[in-house]
Amino acid sequence: MSAEPIPDDAVDVPSNLALTTPRLRLRPLAPGDAAAMWPDMSDPEVSRWMAWDAHRALPQTEAFVAHEIARREAGRGVTFAVLENGAFRGIVSLIGLMHTHRVLTYRRAELAYWLGRPHRGRGLATEAGIAALRFGFGTLGLHKVHVGHFGANTASRALIERLGFRLVGIQRQEFSKDGVWHDHHLYEMLDVEFAAREKN
Repeated sequence: MSAEPIPDDAVDVPSNLALTTPRLRLRPLAPGDAAAMWPDMSDPEVSRWMAWDAHRALPQTEAFVAHEIARREAGRGVTFAVLENGAFRGIVSLIGLMHTHRVLTYRRAELAYWLGRPHRGRGLATEAGIAALRFGFGTLGLHKVHVGHFGANTASRALIERLGFRLVGIQRQEFSKDGVWHDHHLYEMLDVEFAAREKN
């Protein structure tokens, strides 16, 4: 049976991706990744600033991986496993991929990411984020990438600023998690802005 055609408003994401940096290899999530991801996805500190709660059982992580694979196959995004010396460190994603909507052209995506606690503070997220942006603006031909963080997540804010994103604004009490309303800080970057940073 042939694969379902990708809608006009989605982006054709190659299936055999592999991005490399001086220390890392990034490749799309595969079904066998769940076991390596489970220790981090079951860590409440990792999920603290995420849209999901800490996983309580491995099947939850397997379902997460299956969802991300389906997203890529539908042309709606790609989530990369971040590997260092072959070992899992976290993920970086370009999600919400949209090329067009009716007569409007967007060519945009959202950057998302997390690392396991033992692997933070060594610049791996910055390295992976730059690789994902190069892929997005280069291979996918995106015009804009946006990213956001919980207002209180200062580490994520620092990463976003290192990557060169421009603050759009603060959405007050944008969402609630565990009964607490949180501000959402929204940033964006255009292809020309990224190209200027790459030249420097």
